[in-house]
Amino acid sequence: RAAWRGVDESVGASIAEQGGFVVCGFPGAEHIDALGATMLEFFRQGDDAKRAIASKSTDADGPAVYRGYKSSLDPGAWAYNEMFDVGPAEPHPGPPVEGMHHFAEANTWPAVEPCPGWRAAMDEYYCLMLGVGVAVMRSAGRAVGIDDIVLTAGFEQGNHTLRLLNYPPRPAGHVTVDERDHPDGPRIAAARHTDVSGVSLLWQRGPGQQAAGPDGTWRDVPMLDGTVSVHLGTVLHLMTGGRIPATPHRVIAHGGARQSIGFFVEPGLATRLAPLDAPVDDVHASYGWHLQERFHSMRGYADVGPSPVLAADSSTSSHESLS
Repeated sequence: RAAWRGVDESVGASIAEQGGFVVCGFPGAEHIDALGATMLEFFRQGDDAKRAIASKSTDADGPAVYRGYKSSLDPGAWAYNEMFDVGPAEPHPGPPVEGMHHFAEANTWPAVEPCPGWRAAMDEYYCLMLGVGVAVMRSAGRAVGIDDIVLTAGFEQGNHTLRLLNYPPRPAGHVTVDERDHPDGPRIAAARHTDVSGVSLLWQRGPGQQAAGPDGTWRDVPMLDGTVSVHLGTVLHLMTGGRIPATPHRVIAHGGARQSIGFFVEPGLATRLAPLDAPVDDVHASYGWHLQERFHSMRGYADVGPSPVLAADSSTSSHESLS
């Protein structure tokens, strides 16, 4: 317990002063660089192989809605990248709201492994990061006086997301939305955002990741062997009544290619997004409801399912937007 207190104090101080931190020395840390290199072989596949498992936001005829391959390589998009998402082997269903099943859909996998051992590396990395993410979340909770077991109970049936990301070199003249709206600012490969998760863990190959602390200062996230950086998500912010603030972050373009791997620890789709000690009748939306609300407004998703509507008192409910 004494050792935990020291770690918790360090985690709490890092969140309060810089918004995030880098973790090392966790079980399996010595393997993650090799796992990451194997997993990112996904992007060496041809376009046909990737689009065969595309989400409908990328290909209207794609087999998936929430999982699979996604491309944001068009001018004016919020980011210039492509990604591949998977969740747990057996997703947990959400509340009985029309369209909610999309967020508990099965994974789509390449017909042929991008390289030998790729699928095994994906599975091993998923398990490693889930353990790290839960440990980080418990430590962050203890740092602000929240019972760690109570805090993580809502995440036990989460459909946690593993995401491979690729930022190819951009063609001349291509701009993202931030560059278009702020032409005199830095070159932006992914615009400022906070993650809709409890905790996000990022392994990166190539510079560019920045995080902002409560003081608004953008700081480069260091790349160190055997480490992952930690960003706190909007979900944890809501569940703790703001005691654990979400971490704004972005990706600065450096002219060359960049790759990274994100892991997002997510609550169960039925978990309510409100302070843990709030009365049940003060809660008007679940995590799944907010996911549906968010995705309905995104490019390529408007026609996939209905705009989310609460069954009870929907006309008077108010919901904090998750960005």
